[in-house]
Amino acid sequence: MGRQASKVFLIVLLVVVLVLLGAAGWLYWRAREALPQYAGEVRVSGLEHPVTVLRDARAVPHLYAESLADLLFAQGYVTAQERLWQMDTLRRMARGELAEIFGRRMLALDKENRILGLGGVAERAAELLDTQSRAQFEAYARGVNAFIETHRNHLPLEFLLLGYTPRPWTPSDTLAVGLNMFKLLSTTWPWELLRAKVLE
Repeated sequence: MGRQASKVFLIVLLVVVLVLLGAAGWLYWRAREALPQYAGEVRVSGLEHPVTVLRDARAVPHLYAESLADLLFAQGYVTAQERLWQMDTLRRMARGELAEIFGRRMLALDKENRILGLGGVAERAAELLDTQSRAQFEAYARGVNAFIETHRNHLPLEFLLLGYTPRPWTPSDTLAVGLNMFKLLSTTWPWELLRAKVLE
């Protein structure tokens, strides 16, 4: 009886180890699938002319294009290739949408940014852009969206673990991220709000 129990225990242990190894292998493969492509050629629709992306010894990309629109498109694509999940998190932070993916513990920050109205300010600012600036913001957004569309099955692992897909990028998203960065880098805004309340 003892020998049979040991045999069953060893078989169960072996199965568990194999399942864990298989899961770890799949996770490693899935994480590597989402890594940026640093070499070779990428074909993506939306460019008028080819763009060259060269990386220095620290993997910093240097882009060369025949037009500003192509350059901004490529910048959006390359940035999304390396930082899409960070970009999505920052725009969600600015718009007060973090609790949707991280749960109730983010509600206080979401409420703060919704009260400050960063998302609304970004939407209004996007509507007020002059024609040239709007075209530039849209070119960047098209590049981000080209990456999202062509990598739906190979998005960064965080999207898979949190169970969602990023929505398309817009010019107002770029502005919202900028506003949020301004807020994060400014340490005096709570005092300025307090002074404004006192003045009222």
